[in-house]
Amino acid sequence: METDDTDRKMEELGGNKRLSETPPDDDCCPICFGPFTVPCRSNCGHWYCGSCILQFWNYSSASKPCGCPMCTCMIVNLMPEASLEQQPQNQEVAEVLKSVRRYNLLFLGGACGFIQQKVRELPFFIKRIFQGLMDPDTNDTYIAEIRLFAMLLSIIYRATPLDFIPTGGIGIGRVFDCSAIILILILRLVGIYRRRRLMQRVRRLAAMELLQE
Repeated sequence: METDDTDRKMEELGGNKRLSETPPDDDCCPICFGPFTVPCRSNCGHWYCGSCILQFWNYSSASKPCGCPMCTCMIVNLMPEASLEQQPQNQEVAEVLKSVRRYNLLFLGGACGFIQQKVRELPFFIKRIFQGLMDPDTNDTYIAEIRLFAMLLSIIYRATPLDFIPTGGIGIGRVFDCSAIILILILRLVGIYRRRRLMQRVRRLAAMELLQE
C-alpha cells in the first residue's frame, strides 16, 4: 500500500515536471541533444527546441500534425516558454515564435484556422509577387503565379451572376489574362525606372565623394 502511494506521488511529480512552464534544468532537447533554444512544450508535455520540432515536422509530414518523437502523440499545440514573450527578442527567436504560432493556428484551429491563416497571409503574398515583378532580374516564376491568379479570378467571375466586364467577344478568361500581362509589363517598367533612378543616385554620390577628395 505504501509502495503504491509512493509510485503515485512519483507519477504526479513527473507529470508536474513535464507540464511545467519551463524546461527542466538538467534536460536537453531530445532532437538535437543540445541545450534548449526557444524551448517549446508539446501538448503531451515534452520539451523541444522550437526550430528542432518544426524541422522534424517539415521533414516528416507537413500536411498533418507532428508526431511526438518521445511518445508518438500527435502534437496539435506548441507552448513556448512563457519568459520568451516577456523579454526582448532577436530576429531568429521572433521568426521561430512566428512559425510556432502558425503551426498552432493550422492544427489547433482546424480547417477554420487554416483558412484564417491563408487569408492573413494573402496581402503579404500579393506584396511579394509585386516586388518580384518590379525586379528586372527576377525569373518567370512570379509571372506564372500572377497569370494563374488571373485565371482563378476568371473562374470565380464565371461562377457568379455578375456580368459587368465587357469582353468584346474574346471571353472573360482572355480578358483577365491580358489584364495580368498588362499589369506585369507596367510593374516591370516601374522596376526598370526605379533601377535607373537608383543607379543615377549612386553615380551622383560617387562623383560627390571624388570631388571632396
